[in-house]
This record gives sequence, structure tokens and C-alpha cells, in this order.
Amino acid sequence: MLSLYLSFLKNKKEDHYNFEEFVSYKVSTGSLNFDLLTGGGLRPGVHRFVGFTEGGKTSAALEVMKNFLRTVDGAKGFYIKAEGRLSEEMMKRSGVKFVFDAEKWEAGTCFVFECNIYETVVDAMRQLVMHNEEKNKYMFILDSVDGLITKGDLDKTFEESKKVAGGAVLASDFMNDCF
Repeated sequence: MLSLYLSFLKNKKEDHYNFEEFVSYKVSTGSLNFDLLTGGGLRPGVHRFVGFTEGGKTSAALEVMKNFLRTVDGAKGFYIKAEGRLSEEMMKRSGVKFVFDAEKWEAGTCFVFECNIYETVVDAMRQLVMHNEEKNKYMFILDSVDGLITKGDLDKTFEESKKVAGGAVLASDFMNDCF
């Protein structure tokens, strides 16, 4: 049975991360109290910031991004602007060096990907992670999941679309993958 499963893993290596090198670091949230609660900061993984509109989620995420870019070797940021709310003022205030030209994207900077198409956003993140010859470490900010739409719903009216929010798309895809 073990050899069968090992064969399965090798044949599906593009679909999982089992053969990837383990990476560990901590990034300060910018809040001493929150860092104490998290054991020194955020580790690699998925972190979802939730709250009311204009409640500071983007500012908090950009604070973590700034600290990530400054403290992690080979760090690159990837900001997905799905709702169009990354203002000039917020960019300046964040302390993050943003680039809009992929050719200028280097370690220590954050590329702004202006897209709200679910499939394109997920594919962009997957490509960066799965084809990472330079061994960069990425931090993704998706602002916001609820701003995503499926490509199939792009030209439909609200009433015609099957799913209307990125959160619903991600949740339904996750549930379908789990069961």
C-alpha cells in the first residue's frame, strides 16, 4: 500500500506540496500585544482578517507585509487589488514599496495585481508557489475575497450569476474538495 501511495504522490506532485521544503519564520504584526498572543508573530500559512468596512483590515495586513518584506530573506509581496481600494495615501502610509510593473518586482517589494477574476487570481498565486525556482518567500494579500467573481459570471447580471461573491466561491470549492 505504501508504494502505491508514494507512486500516487509522485504522479500528482503538481497538485500538492508534500515534496516542498519546510519553511519557518515569524513576522511581527506590528502590535506588541498581538505578537505576544501569537507567540512572536505570524508564521507561514493562511490568515484571514475580518471586520467591518473601513475597520483597518487592509492597514493591518499591510503592516504585516511591511514587516515580512523587511525581515524575511527572499521576501516578495503580492497584493491582489480585487476591490480597487488601495489608495495612494494608504500606499504611502504603509511603508511598503509597491510596484505595478512585473519587471521591477524584486525581493523587498510588493507587486500589485489588479484583478477580481477568481480563477485568474488563484492561478497567479499557484504559479508563483509551484514554479518558484528562485526560492522566494511570498506573502499574498487578497483584498478582498468578497470582491472576486468567477469568469463565467463576468458578463452575467446579478440575477443570472450562480455565485456572487468570492467568499462563497472559495467556501464551496473548499467544501467540494473536502468531501
